Amino acid sequence: MKRLVLTLFALLMLLPLVGNAQELMPYAWRSYLELLSEEGEDETAEELMELYETYRDKPANVNDTVMLLSDFPFVNDLQRERLKAYVVLYGPLLSAEELYTINGFDSMTVELLRPLVTFEPIETSQRVTLKEMLAHGHSNLVTGIGGTVEQARGYCDSIYEGDNLRLMWRYYFKYKDRVQLQLSGDKDPGEAFFAGSQRKGFDFYGYSLMINDVGRYVENSRHPYLKRVVIGQYHAQFGQGLTLWSGFEPRAAWETSIYRNTQGIRPSGAFTEYGYLRGAATTIALSQHWSLSLAYSYVNRDATLPRKEKEDTVQSLYNSGYHRTETEIKKRNQLGEHLIGGHLEYRNSNLKIGLSGAATLLEKVIVPATYVYNGNAFRGNSNINIGFDAAYRYRRLLLFGEAAICANHAFDSAVANVSPAAVMGGEFIFNNNHRASLLMRYYSPTYHNLHAIALGQSSTPQNEMGIGCHYQGRLPLSITATGIADFFYFPHMKYLVYAPSHGQEYRVTLSRAVELVKGLSVNVRYRYKEKGRNITPSTQVEGYYLLEQTYRHQVQGDIEYNTGVWRLVTRIGYAHYHGKVTTADKGLLLYQDIQYHPQHIPLTVAARVAWFDVDDYEARLYTVESDFIYQYNSMAYQNEGYRCYLVARYDINRHWDIGFKYGITAYTDRDTFGSSYELIDANHRQQWRVQMRLKW
Repeated sequence: MKRLVLTLFALLMLLPLVGNAQELMPYAWRSYLELLSEEGEDETAEELMELYETYRDKPANVNDTVMLLSDFPFVNDLQRERLKAYVVLYGPLLSAEELYTINGFDSMTVELLRPLVTFEPIETSQRVTLKEMLAHGHSNLVTGIGGTVEQARGYCDSIYEGDNLRLMWRYYFKYKDRVQLQLSGDKDPGEAFFAGSQRKGFDFYGYSLMINDVGRYVENSRHPYLKRVVIGQYHAQFGQGLTLWSGFEPRAAWETSIYRNTQGIRPSGAFTEYGYLRGAATTIALSQHWSLSLAYSYVNRDATLPRKEKEDTVQSLYNSGYHRTETEIKKRNQLGEHLIGGHLEYRNSNLKIGLSGAATLLEKVIVPATYVYNGNAFRGNSNINIGFDAAYRYRRLLLFGEAAICANHAFDSAVANVSPAAVMGGEFIFNNNHRASLLMRYYSPTYHNLHAIALGQSSTPQNEMGIGCHYQGRLPLSITATGIADFFYFPHMKYLVYAPSHGQEYRVTLSRAVELVKGLSVNVRYRYKEKGRNITPSTQVEGYYLLEQTYRHQVQGDIEYNTGVWRLVTRIGYAHYHGKVTTADKGLLLYQDIQYHPQHIPLTVAARVAWFDVDDYEARLYTVESDFIYQYNSMAYQNEGYRCYLVARYDINRHWDIGFKYGITAYTDRDTFGSSYELIDANHRQQWRVQMRLKW
């Protein structure tokens, strides 16, 4: 069976493939994804990359007043309402530039939307029939294979169960905004394939079915109807992320707004291997203003077992998605999780009020390992979260917030834990060129939620207080500016910080199109972050834990020149990290991107040559690379060396396309590459990837 599937993949790669060549990712999206990588939010970046590729292939209609761009998390409620009013008053939009005339649409939002939307006449919605759906639906099948030329230690010493190939496939069907079906399979390098512990082939299978507006188009449309139904793997996102929120949404203040745009119930990403819900969920439109969402999920989650294995306990959740070694395989499907949740919402043109609740029951008890910093970790097998959220808009002012509590009982305590968490903020739009927002947050050290993602400096809304500010606008000389400031305090110890600590973070991004040369633009970004951290062991006083303030500066400049056929991007990036005791570390990155996209040949070629010199991990620098559909590749540069890659994508007509990527990373300051089981007995690593897509 394994040989049969591999042979099928190879044959698919060699078919005479055809399609339409597409431009590679624009600057706004590259910058956005690089920011997520710097924050360690690769899973969020991967889902957003999937969203980008899905709508780049089949753009959303901006003039659709029913959906109102609801799938895009960077489009907020105010922008949707203003867009709807504009279409009703003035008719359908004709171009992306027209979005700038709508009060509330800023340059960042427009640039993120530009490659993903179209401007078509509004279609009258109708009942979905099987004949209509098959005739006008769109299908997309992607298969891919890739690997590493050199063999790492995990393969040479037979530590990994499988080979070093990565195999993936994804089938996607969509009929307008009414029906969406997704099936996928994924095998990571090192995982078994139709052998060993994985007799069923791929290590991970994804599936979801979403149907919108069931029963909406009946004679009396005032009756309740199913606004959305999702079966399979899905995410639930309500409020500001404190009570029930899974799936993508950056926890750090991001480039468009710090107001959390609710997505409600939506399908999970095709290759999201953890953090999703699985079962069934629905949103019911009870009336014009009221809606009710209900969700049930059962997931077998990966978990780390205690050293003295007990049948009814686990030590912690395991969220890498890898099942390559004997130890990793033992963690697979160790913790059954039941979740029942819901959200009741009232909404009119200016006010939105919601009540959320989620009850989580685990089939085993979580007994965390005893460390100095994790005294407030969740310890038990059940948890209840209840939250109230609201948002009120008056003209250009938006006020919003959410308050939540958790209730649980630790296995080793006789006292129940009831702890709060809250966020509140506001946003003011001065005009199309300027907006500012402010958000305050308090997360109790003992607030627990396994499905929460809220704005802050930590991966979970716990043990944190802070205030964040955001500004976006257009300065004189046509300079577009984004500024973020965040001040935070951790009242209890945390990982690598064994005492209460505080910090601050600043980000400034400036960009300008150079009018002297058409197609030339300049972008500059500066970031500063200060936070507390344990003093390094070499300077640590025995028996005591001491903290120092650490400081990280990062600046990068990009020059981009785009003629439509040629696209050149030059970047220089620099990072500096130091503490009062810790020795300073520096990082320097230079790279040149070249993209060639001829007008009359269905071919896109992209290449990069990069040189880097980075002293240590804390001074690392991130970039996002050109790649294929549903392939997200972020590089974290460390040590000293160079990185080169070449991507070629060739298409002949609208149905088929094929792509190939080759990349090499080499170190000039060491003789080996990688560490632990990924150690290669050479100073370089070569990677390759082939991907095919069929559209019909």
